[in-house]
Amino acid sequence: MYPSEFSLEDESKESWLLRKAQDEYRVKLKPIQVQRRATHDQAETWAESYTKLLAFNQTDYQRVLHLDSDSTVFQSMDELFLLEPARIAMPRAYWLGFEGRILSSQVLLLQPSEYEFGRVLKATENAGDNDYDMDILNTLYQDSAMILPHRRYDLLTGEFRGDDHQKYLQDQQQQWDPDVIFQEAKYLHFSDWPLPKVYRTSTLSNVYSLTFTQPWLAQPHQVDESKPRCQSVSIDNKTESCRDQQIWVGAYTDFRRRRKVSL
Repeated sequence: MYPSEFSLEDESKESWLLRKAQDEYRVKLKPIQVQRRATHDQAETWAESYTKLLAFNQTDYQRVLHLDSDSTVFQSMDELFLLEPARIAMPRAYWLGFEGRILSSQVLLLQPSEYEFGRVLKATENAGDNDYDMDILNTLYQDSAMILPHRRYDLLTGEFRGDDHQKYLQDQQQQWDPDVIFQEAKYLHFSDWPLPKVYRTSTLSNVYSLTFTQPWLAQPHQVDESKPRCQSVSIDNKTESCRDQQIWVGAYTDFRRRRKVSL
């Protein structure tokens, strides 16, 4: 899906990237109207998050896998299409704890239908000022969604900045090993608030209409200021491991490099 105001015929960067996706990767392009709602400055990041809900209307397909764009896919996730039928499958927002059973909306495996799309539309019309895509999906599917394991399918970059990893590991016996976790992950979502999102632009235009001439990814100095601390790994604190930091910085550097090459 791409914004309907984008042309496939002109010489803009947007047009070039769309044609590249279509010709080289055989992507099927479908123009859509970006769903934007008025919001305060702090919530600007999620102002157009309703757009992903249009996936419920893609009834040409039996199943749709939605992945947020501020992410990196490391391994194939095709096996998800072989799961038992379910209206929607989502991981838990593990970083919020499991008591509230909150669903994460970065990864959505759904079965499009007119009925479900109608339910979603009605929920968006009745949404409160601070309700975004994640809130709407939890209202509708918290008690009925198939649960995807957050390990492998919904790792946050912010996990490498933390000290307590039990919410992610869910195993009191397992020690945190950033290399093991990174290697097993299939999907990494960039989430290090208040560090700017990796897709934002200097004009604060939205993810679906980036100003490609002035890409404003999280800047190197911001990444450097926010990077994880090295951890002491000896009793006398004289030996440190910086693997969390190296993996985290590497993820941002890789995203920035790939975005620059693409543009």
